[in-house]
Amino acid sequence: MRNRHRSGFVLAEFAIALPLLILLGLGLANVSVKIFQLGRDQLADYVLEDEARHVMERIVHQARAAKEISVTPVTADIDQIKIVFRAADDDPSNQILNVAEVLETQYFTPHMQDGVCVNLNAKRQDWGALTNPITGENSFGDTKINRLKYHRLGGNVLHVVLEMESLVTARTFRLATAVFMPGCDSFTIYGGT
Repeated sequence: MRNRHRSGFVLAEFAIALPLLILLGLGLANVSVKIFQLGRDQLADYVLEDEARHVMERIVHQARAAKEISVTPVTADIDQIKIVFRAADDDPSNQILNVAEVLETQYFTPHMQDGVCVNLNAKRQDWGALTNPITGENSFGDTKINRLKYHRLGGNVLHVVLEMESLVTARTFRLATAVFMPGCDSFTIYGGT
């Protein structure tokens, strides 16, 4: 008779504990999903900021050595820029490297799809496929460019405005800078002022 009371007691414990275990499991699953989403969003925002800084650093680095700048509007908020820059030291006082001026060309070309700039490509020629994206197409958090504008300030100063948006979190990140280009001989904006 003692075994019957014991088995009944275990069944009652199990009937009370099972719903509690299910609720605990659901709560842990919900917390795990929220932690995953938070981590994904933080990583997407980091990718957004990192890509924007990388693009700005590349443009600034090459603009500082620019001999010629050409800006072509693609949309009202997106420009393409062509930078012809000095690739070798042409300073005659440099005893190690005394060569003639060597120029290279770099295009920063936006890739537009359905009116949206999905990424920015760095190219050496104005023709050919866009195969070298320096933004977007990132598996950790895709981005798009909302604004990329170049303006000439007084003298040889290039003003660059870049705004990017995370397609995961819909947050935006905006950078603006002015670059002094001491050796820039030509600055042209096509289709604008």
